[in-house]
Amino acid sequence: MRISTQQVFLSNIDNLSKSSADLFKTQQQLSTGKRVLQPSDDPLASAQIQKFKKEVARTEQFSGNIEVADRRLRLEEITIEQVNNLSIRLRELTIQGKNGTLTETDREVIASEVGEIIKSLDSLMNTKDVQGEYIFSGNKGFTKPYTVDSASGRYVFNGDDGQRFLQIGPENKVASTDSGFDIFEKVPLVPGYVIADVEQTVSVIGGVDIQGGDAESFGSFMDANGPLNFEVSGGALTVTDKNGTTVGSWPPGTTSISLSGVDIEVDTSVDGDATLDVFDQHNILNTALDLKDALNNSDLSTAQGKEQFNQRMDHILDSLAGIEERNIASRSSIGGRLNALEQQDLVNEDYKLFTQEALSSFEDLDYNEAISRFALQETALQAAYSSFAKVQDLNLFNFLR
Repeated sequence: MRISTQQVFLSNIDNLSKSSADLFKTQQQLSTGKRVLQPSDDPLASAQIQKFKKEVARTEQFSGNIEVADRRLRLEEITIEQVNNLSIRLRELTIQGKNGTLTETDREVIASEVGEIIKSLDSLMNTKDVQGEYIFSGNKGFTKPYTVDSASGRYVFNGDDGQRFLQIGPENKVASTDSGFDIFEKVPLVPGYVIADVEQTVSVIGGVDIQGGDAESFGSFMDANGPLNFEVSGGALTVTDKNGTTVGSWPPGTTSISLSGVDIEVDTSVDGDATLDVFDQHNILNTALDLKDALNNSDLSTAQGKEQFNQRMDHILDSLAGIEERNIASRSSIGGRLNALEQQDLVNEDYKLFTQEALSSFEDLDYNEAISRFALQETALQAAYSSFAKVQDLNLFNFLR
């Protein structure tokens, strides 16, 4: 077979190019530390590499969620603990305020401290996280959870009862927030601890004896029907519920009526209207407001006034006991979730390490093998260059010279 000079040159050029490309590829592998530089190098390994990289990225996202949940829950735990400390101080002040030897000035001093505690509680229960969201608003992160109602002068909850969950593992979610509704509003009811709220044009309602009646039954009645509207027209009294449905009618001259076991004094001598609603204790802010009001405005000049004052203070103490129990339950729940976060974080780290090891087996370079291969390829390329230089000098004219 005849081999032309052109064939010799083209074949040597192809061999040199391939040897140079192989050497360059090995050099790239050594510089990057990666065995597979592009999918065509090893399609099967490339597919596994992409799969493992996604698993590592997902696990890292779980770890990030754990950090966020841990930060939120620890802030919540600290805040609730501070609320509990203020609750304990309110209980101490309530017991102190019941002391019959205190003067009016002494009670005013105690009421002043209660007022400062209310300010602190307002700040704590409206705490924001580092993202600027209120931690006790449920799903309404940018809605201030506790504000004072201008009509009643009492604190109302503006959030919802939702919790925000974060995925911390493939099959594991954890609540990273708690609603103020669950922590502060679900306080056990204290029978008899109900306060009347009356708005009227004239003195239609003279007094509401909630404490002396079946306060718990009346509270349930008002939850279903209130607020109630009292209207005196031509001396006759008509009471309607929140839907405008008539609850009852009384003739002129009526001075007292009974609703759901509670006696209500009325004045039907002058036409007018009034709105009656009631407050349960609900949260620590309103309980503190009731304590301050009892200390500042109770009439202790009579035996009846002293009895009503002591009864009200006893109700406040019972309410504070329920508030503290709810606080302990909330902190226990948070502690359990923090432990769960810690355990899941360890699981995620182990899984990430296992996945990275598997990824390394497909992707990372064996330096010993690659360095040996590089030296061999370099030697082969140098030999190819040397032999090509010899071959290109083999021609008939050189021989004839």
